[in-house]
Amino acid sequence: MKFHNSSVPVLLALLLSTVIVSPVKADHLLPSYPLQCSNNFPCPDEIKRRVDFWVHVFLEWDKTKAILHDPDSPERVYTVLDTGKGCSAHGTIKRERRKLRANLEDIATKRAKGQKISGSYRQHLARLFKNRSARQIRSSAKNIRCQSGVRNGFVAGLKRFQHYSGMVDAVISKAGLPEELRYLPFVESSYNPAAYSKAGAAGMWQIMPKTARVLGLELNATIDERLDPEAATRAAALYFQRSTKSLNTLSREIDPGVRQSEINPFIVTSYNYGVNGMRRAIRKHGPDYLQVLNKYKSPSFQVAVKNFYASFLAAIHLAKNADKYFGNLSANQTGTYTTVLLKNNTSMERIKNVFGETEARLKPLNPALTRFVWNGWRLIPAGYQLKLPSRQGGWAAAVARLAVLPAETVVPGSDSYKVRRGDTACGIARALGVNCRELIKVNRLNKKATIRIGQKLIIPRQVVVQTVTDSTTKAELQSRKQSIEKQKSATTYRVRRGDSACKIAEKFGVSCRELIKANSLGRSAKILIGQRLTIPGDAVSQSTRAGLNENNRYIVRKGDSACAIARRYGVSCVALRNANSLNQRAVIFPGQKLDIPGLQLPDTSETVEQLVEQAGVDLQAQSSTVQKSDPVLVNLLDTLPDLSVAVGNLSGKPVYTIRVEADETVGHFADWLNLRSSSVIRKLNRLGSGRALVIGKRLVLPIDDANQLVRFEKKRSEYHQVLSESLKENYVLAGISQYRVQSGDSLWQLSSSKGFPLWLIYRMNPILRSTRIKPGQMIKLPVLVKR
Repeated sequence: MKFHNSSVPVLLALLLSTVIVSPVKADHLLPSYPLQCSNNFPCPDEIKRRVDFWVHVFLEWDKTKAILHDPDSPERVYTVLDTGKGCSAHGTIKRERRKLRANLEDIATKRAKGQKISGSYRQHLARLFKNRSARQIRSSAKNIRCQSGVRNGFVAGLKRFQHYSGMVDAVISKAGLPEELRYLPFVESSYNPAAYSKAGAAGMWQIMPKTARVLGLELNATIDERLDPEAATRAAALYFQRSTKSLNTLSREIDPGVRQSEINPFIVTSYNYGVNGMRRAIRKHGPDYLQVLNKYKSPSFQVAVKNFYASFLAAIHLAKNADKYFGNLSANQTGTYTTVLLKNNTSMERIKNVFGETEARLKPLNPALTRFVWNGWRLIPAGYQLKLPSRQGGWAAAVARLAVLPAETVVPGSDSYKVRRGDTACGIARALGVNCRELIKVNRLNKKATIRIGQKLIIPRQVVVQTVTDSTTKAELQSRKQSIEKQKSATTYRVRRGDSACKIAEKFGVSCRELIKANSLGRSAKILIGQRLTIPGDAVSQSTRAGLNENNRYIVRKGDSACAIARRYGVSCVALRNANSLNQRAVIFPGQKLDIPGLQLPDTSETVEQLVEQAGVDLQAQSSTVQKSDPVLVNLLDTLPDLSVAVGNLSGKPVYTIRVEADETVGHFADWLNLRSSSVIRKLNRLGSGRALVIGKRLVLPIDDANQLVRFEKKRSEYHQVLSESLKENYVLAGISQYRVQSGDSLWQLSSSKGFPLWLIYRMNPILRSTRIKPGQMIKLPVLVKR
């Protein structure tokens, strides 16, 4: 017997109690909802109870509720707890799971022996397993899932839906797709364009970084189009067009008579599981969704995938009947906007000044602009369609004023930086292209590089002279000393036409702030032609800095020789050869990085192990965490892997290689190398068009010169830092836990089920780049807490 709508109030009295008391019959736990499914997306009777569960999750349980249930039969709800924060109350959930497991084990034992089960709660649990064997009950006892309520998010999604539905409908219609796909963002993000998951998916359609490039979305240091509702919707539509074509072709090869409505559940599920995963399932069991749901076995075909179509049907039912279930909801007030095409690279500071707008008003209208832009680390790129709040009279005068301003080539004020929420010392250093160790030193930060919001940091840009080392010869030291002393004699400078205080500071490799202070120039920093300025500190001229990267290493250019480079920096050729393990011939290639004896070469990327040791985290413990405010854990997210290009020698010719990292594709490499197509990379590495990259594998790159190599490394580093910065903006790394790998585990499955981006597990466990995980192996997992 099933409840009708008139029975819902009675049901809720049971469900919202801390522990559900035993009802008369087990299936009284959830009502049946009158689903009205379309011809495009059928609701087979076999999954209707599964859909009922998700309707109830969206409709009745708010985010404070934790629902413990059977993942294979989700409508089998054991208990509902009001923890105050859903399934995030880890201690409470762990204890309740332990009690449930013990109760179910006891029920299984009594059923096997034919004994009577006493106690109202145990009788309730026993009724959930009517006609189930003791073995089946024990199996379920080992697999208890927790689901937080989603009513709050769904209601918020309905309000946002009223604003975005017109745009979404237009895109879906133009793509020739079923109109019901408009409801999928309810499942993905509650229609929140700013949504960001622990696994790294972003935006209304929850698109992963690796997928963004394939779908034509821009994701770099300045723009993340996954967060732009219209761009992301177009990308999602493109995905569905491609997956429809692929799965239709395969399904009809297997069963020419299969209907489109029978294939559509696979197309929807592929959005969560991937097209290739669905293709494997169809090949195994044919284009029969129920067969696949019940029989397909794969380590990655887990709860979230199996419930994706059911939750989609539940969202359709509730959104179509929103007035009935939620009453009359008013749409979110978003306001109208005006779009301005930027003709030049422009700083956000200039935009705010010219248009007289605040970040608080501009940011919601321009969600695709990254943290790099809002923090002042990068300019908004030319061609960007900037959205401004609509106002009476328009923006014509301000746009005209913007057009006549001189072009910006660097972000203003880059010699100092005011710390914002989510910043780390090394994150700031990497974004601004300076050495992290030097930034920590010049700002006198502590061992953990602690910084605070609002703190003003000096950004060091000078070359640092190294102290004596065992490998430094007396002659080399004397030569280097003379070179530096000669440069230090230029302690004053006469101002010329076109100069500015900060340009002069940059020329001499010193802080603009220090130069202004040394010459008492005041806040306006006004200087006059002919004025003589004092250059503060041990300044090293920009000509000496030329050719060096942020770690003071020289990047070899075409036509360079080792001895010529040595002469340029006032060191002996022998010393330079020894410092870089070059042979007698000292063969070097464009793009190769050379250490210059006498220049500091600090280690900017401490290992996770070093950082964890500083934080005092006991990695031997089964589960250990530290305070979420610990700066070492915050900085840990900026321990980027080695993203440099290695330059090797093969028969006298240079060979350029990298190690593949998570969330990278061959298409990314082609973009960063400025190639028209990725085919040349695939051909060079004998990669078939359908073959995926293997994380940790060496890949040969077709690089022609040093400029191409430098551009590649810069773009690649920025891409990975954007992933880190996006995570930091939405989550706090609250701790580190130890996890023992179970049979059937995969890194992808752990990433999805436990909630962290795939790149982070590789960053915390570098050994996984060269070895596969094995049952019993202990690995480090991050503990992320939403901001």
